[in-house]
Amino acid sequence: MSETRVMRTLALPLAVAVIFLVFTPRLCSRAIVNAKKQQQVAPVQASSSGLVIQPSGPSPAPSGLGGTHIQFPPGLDATRIQYLVEIDQSFAAPITMTAREGSPLARVLLERGYIEKRADGTLGPTREGLINVNGAIESKDGWIVPVAKRTFISVDGLEDAGDGRYNAWVKWRWEPNAIGAAMLANPQDHHLKAQFAGGDHNWVLARYIEPPDSELR
Repeated sequence: MSETRVMRTLALPLAVAVIFLVFTPRLCSRAIVNAKKQQQVAPVQASSSGLVIQPSGPSPAPSGLGGTHIQFPPGLDATRIQYLVEIDQSFAAPITMTAREGSPLARVLLERGYIEKRADGTLGPTREGLINVNGAIESKDGWIVPVAKRTFISVDGLEDAGDGRYNAWVKWRWEPNAIGAAMLANPQDHHLKAQFAGGDHNWVLARYIEPPDSELR
């Protein structure tokens, strides 16, 4: 009886020991193999999901005339040129048109009910026109209405003009408002050439060699 009791007492610890000694190593080896497989598959899954790694270096310089890269002097880059051009009144001023009878602008404004023909034969704004048309001015020649503003697109080239000055070619385009869009469906690219002077962080727009034109096209 004593031997039977001893065997029963030792059966459970022995079974546990067998499980740890036999099955646990197999489970551990399987886990290690599966982990290695996942590490090998992970890069493929990342690439197939459309993961794109952005380079940490600087962005490439804008392309200049002839497809070459632009070499900017210290303190004068494309962002600085854009800022100096956009704050210049010659560039920032919108293009306006006068609503005269028979003109394209007058037809657009009449269709929208923004102007009307007065008793003296002149064209003047209606209440709806005064509410909906911003920046318009009444004059003896007619109602002067802004129709578009210039939008900076890019710096297309830069040349050293000597004496600490640089000439830049700039591409821009008209951006019509709601009224101008009816007369300018497909704005074309325009160009100007401006000279910048100064140095380091004191660059200014000195003058236009080829000023921005005022033709709505």
